[in-house]
Amino acid sequence: MAEETPVAEAAPEPKSPSNKGSLITMILIVLLSNAVGSGATWFFVHRALAAQVAPKGEEKDKEKVDMAEQLEKSAVVSLEPFVVNLADADAARYLRIKVNLMVDDKTKIKEVEENQALQLKVRDVILQTLTRKTSKDISNDAGKNKLRQEIQEEIGPFFKAPKLNDVMFTEFVIQL
Repeated sequence: MAEETPVAEAAPEPKSPSNKGSLITMILIVLLSNAVGSGATWFFVHRALAAQVAPKGEEKDKEKVDMAEQLEKSAVVSLEPFVVNLADADAARYLRIKVNLMVDDKTKIKEVEENQALQLKVRDVILQTLTRKTSKDISNDAGKNKLRQEIQEEIGPFFKAPKLNDVMFTEFVIQL
């Protein structure tokens, strides 16, 4: 018989504690990476949002300055109060309203005040606009703002120089 050569049995490698250590290290690296990424994302998003808000605040300040400059150059044409029947079908309702018109150039206010044809046409158009309204149409802020806008759109074309900037109500009473 032939001599048997001893076969070396492969001994199982003992589990090293370094495998557990490297797994824990990898988990810690992933968690730390997620935390840093989240923190950086929060920082940059917060910074970008703050940058967007800042110009809006600056725009509002600029609008206020522009409005103040516009008011300094503007003049007001006061119209006699209007007392009109409203278009309510269920009952007789009245509106007493004082309308003032803001124009963009106070140096030309005298021309507007002396122009009787313009004054009468403006009153006529405002009267027509008011008498088409019901008390429901104009009893809340949205209705009043819509009325203001309608009046401005109706009479604005009659103002060439100075131009009409705004329609203001200084008295507004609805008899219900």
